[in-house]
Amino acid sequence: MGVGIAPGAVRAMFLAVAAIAITLTGAAAQSADKYPDRPIKIIVPFAPGGSTDILARVIAQKMLENWGQQVIVETRPGAATVIGTGAAAQAAPDGYTVLITVSNLATNPALQPSLPYDAVKDFEPVSLLGQAPLVPYVHPKFAPKNIKELVEFGKKNPVPFGSAGIASMTHLAAESLKDQHDITLMQHVVYKGGAPALTDALAGTIPMTMATVTQALPQYQAGLLGALGVTSEKRHRALPNVPTFREQGFDVVVTEWYGMFAPKGTPKPIVAKLNAEMKRILALDLGERVAAIDLTPSTPEELGTHLKKEIDRWSPVIKKLGLKAQ
Repeated sequence: MGVGIAPGAVRAMFLAVAAIAITLTGAAAQSADKYPDRPIKIIVPFAPGGSTDILARVIAQKMLENWGQQVIVETRPGAATVIGTGAAAQAAPDGYTVLITVSNLATNPALQPSLPYDAVKDFEPVSLLGQAPLVPYVHPKFAPKNIKELVEFGKKNPVPFGSAGIASMTHLAAESLKDQHDITLMQHVVYKGGAPALTDALAGTIPMTMATVTQALPQYQAGLLGALGVTSEKRHRALPNVPTFREQGFDVVVTEWYGMFAPKGTPKPIVAKLNAEMKRILALDLGERVAAIDLTPSTPEELGTHLKKEIDRWSPVIKKLGLKAQ
């Protein structure tokens, strides 16, 4: 025999649930009105000095100037960004800890099936921040001066190359070239970010590092490094004399992207406030340090869609290449 619920009781339950929802919405809105009223932390899952760290520090300064609250950039490198990203996923969802990361968020699910976080489910997308093509920057004494010469050289001679980490865009761009042209002697040297790899390339410890345009641009302009090509569709404005891979006959088009994410459950009004702040900041003149990054803000929804598309794009590539976390 079934137990019925009186219509009046159903209506009372509905009103109670609605009241709770209104209360929670009102609390979130009130929280956003006061936000931020204490310091904010930006986690960067790379070593200091890389392009992600540089962009984060420029953004942090502009947030401080506008909101009057200290914004701390905390670099947490290691495990192909998993350490820093995992820390951000586990942070309180209150808007006072955010993550600025790159394409690794989309490539790590295929690289490391047992991640301590879900790249899609454990984050609230805030905004796309920018995109930058990649460049094989080389020590001046390295014999190859273009991509064709690199391919020919790499089939006969060892070419250790650095990147920002396993399955980073800087790594995948080099692996794509290596795979397409069977450059077996081109070997990846693992670093905890682009900055340490760049340091070794400058010192001649490794002959080449694949990096974003912006990361080694000052060293290139000073003649401390050469540039063999650029992975953009067209020549990049910061390197007008450097031909693209496609111009040189090699079909490698890869772009690093930067995005801001908050822990899952961060109130929507706070996400909206962060998003509006990113749009404001990225419309400013941010100076030479990030001039080579194409600053491209987005809605949270657009960043969420972009992340899913990147996961779908790179997962089969990583599987084909047989890449695994170390």
